[in-house]
This record gives sequence, structure tokens and C-alpha cells, in this order.
Amino acid sequence: LIASWSDPHGFDFPHINVPQVSTGQTGEIQSSRTSAGASCSPQNLSQYPSGWPLQLDWGIYWYGPNGQFKKATPMQQVVLLNPTTWFKHGDQYTNGTERWKHEFFDPARNTVIYFHGWSGTGAWSTKDCKRVTATCHADQCPGGGQQLADPWLNAGWNVGFFYWDQFADEQCKRDAEQKIWFDRNGNGLKWKSYHPNSGSGQSHQYIGTEASISDLCVAAVKSAIGAFYKGKTVRFVGRSIGSQLAVSCAAKLHQDLHVAAPQRLSLLDPLFTQKDHIIPGMSIRCGKVTSETGIGSYTQEQTAQFVEQLWLQKRVVTEVYTSSQDTSDSDEDATAARKLQTYAVWVMYKPSWCTSTNNQDNCERRAVFPLYFLSKALPPPPLVGQGGGRRLLQESAACKVPSASCSDDQLRALVEMHLDQAAGQTGAGLVWEQVAGTDTFTLDDDTFSLSGPIPNINAISPDPSIEEEVARSNAIQQRHWGLGRRWHLGNESGSSRSQLHVALKAFAFVLLFPLLVFGTYSLVRLAVDRRTLSKDEEDENDSDEDDDEDSEVFSAGCSQSPGSSKAALMSQMSSPLKNPK
Repeated sequence: LIASWSDPHGFDFPHINVPQVSTGQTGEIQSSRTSAGASCSPQNLSQYPSGWPLQLDWGIYWYGPNGQFKKATPMQQVVLLNPTTWFKHGDQYTNGTERWKHEFFDPARNTVIYFHGWSGTGAWSTKDCKRVTATCHADQCPGGGQQLADPWLNAGWNVGFFYWDQFADEQCKRDAEQKIWFDRNGNGLKWKSYHPNSGSGQSHQYIGTEASISDLCVAAVKSAIGAFYKGKTVRFVGRSIGSQLAVSCAAKLHQDLHVAAPQRLSLLDPLFTQKDHIIPGMSIRCGKVTSETGIGSYTQEQTAQFVEQLWLQKRVVTEVYTSSQDTSDSDEDATAARKLQTYAVWVMYKPSWCTSTNNQDNCERRAVFPLYFLSKALPPPPLVGQGGGRRLLQESAACKVPSASCSDDQLRALVEMHLDQAAGQTGAGLVWEQVAGTDTFTLDDDTFSLSGPIPNINAISPDPSIEEEVARSNAIQQRHWGLGRRWHLGNESGSSRSQLHVALKAFAFVLLFPLLVFGTYSLVRLAVDRRTLSKDEEDENDSDEDDDEDSEVFSAGCSQSPGSSKAALMSQMSSPLKNPK
């Protein structure tokens, strides 16, 4: 991980020293599965042409209606030194709607991408051929089968899941967590494969240029969304340690000045592992006594600083939702926790309805995942007085409680209110707590109250200056493809065809204008010359005719006899004497 750097557009990665820790052993894996279950059926595995879980399969899958999904196909990228990539190429699709029907992705739609967490559990583990999907599991939703992507699809969004489950399949959460940030020994990230029939497994080292799961995420987002994205907003949603991945990946995309850099982060039950100290110099980590220093509070500090800097420098808004009181394996780093709470709005669900699911403990830890995705279909829940009293007066479309259905600018207004309430005191912001609807899975009866003094709700609105910053941000500017697009927005930004057409017309005009002037001048000169020549010829003909007439008169005079000429002259001289008056 790059510890310290500065980009010319004002986003600085905070400086945190990366800890050095030892790596675990790789090789054969002892699997607890003795036979192939329904999840490992040929019908289920046929959804993954890559050969998962025997072969490595990571990246983004796009979701369609009724839980359908497809692996994202690479979209066009921009290569700085290859001018043929600077402008969008045509493909087999005539428009974005046709593309979405075949690929479940349209570059003109808004986009949400979900990042799962640790996969070393029975709910979704590689050895059992199980993956978290947009179809809700019975451990999280009463009865199971709810389609979590449908509310977003109905609202016209692209819905993607970033899968890194074969890397996150570790016995210890800590080992999966630190892969998000760095490769411990620099010899390749460890991943696991399993034979779908026997369940026998093997560990492997990933050989690639990416040095962390965050780097894999950046590569996957760039490939799946491409350089010619036109959607108004991108939202990253992470759960458990996947929240760290969502934040880190977002920071790297903003560093790279990429068009897909997100405007909003939604962290669901963010988890940070810690050591459990038993005596000075010794601790319990992953069930073993160790003297290693480990990664300590590194991941929480880094996540908190990224959230802070993304807001201050890029106006990326962060919301945190919890349905469990546990955000770490043991004691949190207090400073990092307070900083995270300062720059993110915080919502606490209380899902007592989890008693009706297959696994109450798992449900309470994961309930916020389906609650968040399903809440996209409903207006933001109402805010009530403390203690669950009367509902406070608010418009039906107002966003007084953070929700998936709140717009980005509405959520920014809540963050601004949150920061004003904190008044510069780290960790002293507001918390929205659920006070009604806790015993039902349905969302339309949920209400929330604020932990602190309730500000003037009707006065809450986005700060125009902050909204102007967002509109001028690099990622948003890159999604404008008209004549007003800025020419240089980053080494991986595409160029506008509208501007290309205007530029070609201007170039053609500059190139052809002298030729046009010269040609026009030549034609005019030719016409003038021809007219002058024609007039000269006419004058010459007239002159010839006059000469001919003079010649004829002279000839006629010369042809008369001297006598007749004398008689005529005498006649003219004597004519006045005739008929005197």
C-alpha cells in the first residue's frame, strides 16, 4: 500500500506505517465436507462458467430480475499512449437498453456495487459451493427467497456484487482482513480451490500485478464499468470486513481519477479485528497464543482516515448501519472509532424479529444487509421524538433518517447537520436509533429517534457550495460527454465524440479554408478575365465594322464622275435662291 502521496486534484492518502507480519502455511486443505450438497450440484455450478470453486473466479457479477446474474464482460478502457482507445467504439448493441437485457449493465444507469466480507463460514463458504447472492438466505430473512436487487432494478440501477470469496476463505478473519490492504510476504495473495464432488481443497498463490484485494477491486471496477460511464452516481456498499474493502477501493479509484469513483459509501456492520491481550507481550489471535505484533488497529485507523479525507477532499458521503453491537472482535481503537463516527451518519437497527429465522445470532449480525437493500423500495422512515413518541412533522419525500432511498444530496445534508452537531468534537455526532418496528421484518412500520437534541428538521438542506464542489469533482465531470466536457480529466478518461466532431470540423475548416479562398479567387479571376477578353473582342469587332463603313463611304465617293460631282455641288449652291420669301 502506498503510505503517502499527493495527487494534483487534491486527494491525499494519509500516512500510516504498514505493519510487517508473518504469513501462514499453504498447501493441502483439510475440508470438513464429506459429500457434495445441493449447492454443489451441476445445475448450480453451471452458473459459473469459470469453473468455480475449483478454478479461481473473482470480480464483478451483474444482477438482473429474480436473482439472475452474469459475470461482467470487460468494457472499453482508455490507454494513454493508444489514441485509438480515446473515443468510444461501437459494439454489437444498438443502445444501452439492449445491452442491459443481455449483460445486466447499462453505462447510462446509476450503479451500486456490494462487497461481501469474510467467507470462512457455513452460510457462504467456498468448500460448500455457496456464495452470497441477491437472493436472501433464510439465516437473514424470514423464510428466505427475497430478491434484494429487485428494488434497485425497478428504480433503474445497475446492481453488481464484487466476489473475492476464494481469497476471503480463511480460518481466521484477520488473515482475510489484512489481504484487503496488503500482501503480507509479497509472494502473491493466497486463495483456495475446492473440488465440488469430494470437497478436497488446495491453497494457491495468486500471481498477478495486484498486491492487495483493494487492487483487485480497482481492476474489476475499471473493467466492468469502463472509461465511458454516464450514470449520475456510483455507490459502494460493504458489509463486515467488506466495508474496509469498499472504502479502500473507493479511495484508490479517486486517486486514479477514474470515472467510476463512487460518490457514496454505505457500510453495513463494519468489522475490524483486534488482538485479545492476556499478558504483556502475548495475545490470543485466531485461537492461538502469539507474540506477534500483528496489524493492531491499522485497518480501523486507515478506514477512518479514508472516510474523513474522502469527505473533506472529494465530498464522498458515508453512512453506517448496524444491526449488531459488535464492530470488532474485541476492544476497538477508540480514536479511530470516534473519527469514523464523526464523518459518517450512524443508524442502529434492532432486529428482534431475528428470533423467527433459522439462526438468530447470524441473523442479528447480518440483518442490516437485506434491510438496507430492501429499503430502496420505500421512502425514508419517519423520525419520532425520543422514546418513540409522536412522529415529527416532515414531508413524505423528506430524508430525516438515513436510508438507501435518500438521494446523495439529501444524505450530504444530514452529514453536514451531523458535523454541525458535533461542533468540532471528534465522535460527538448524532445516532439514529430504531424505536418501532423492531419485531417485524417489514420496513414500513419502522421509526427512528435521534440520540441527541433534534435540530430544526425543516431547515435541513444541502449546502449549495458543497453541491457545487460535487458537480465540479473529477468523477462527475468525466460523466458529461457533451461539448462542455473538459479535455484532460485523467490518464484513463475518455474523450467526447461531440468534441471530436467539432474538432474535426474546425480542423477541416482551417485546412480547407485557404483552398476555398484560392479556388474562389481563381474562379472569379477566370470569370473576370473571360469577360474582359469577350469585351475586347466585341470592341475589336465594332472597330472593324466602323472601318468597313468608312471604307464603303470612301469607295462610294471615289466611284462618282467629276462631272456629276460638280453638278451636285452647283445644285446645292443654287438651292437657296429657289422660292424666295
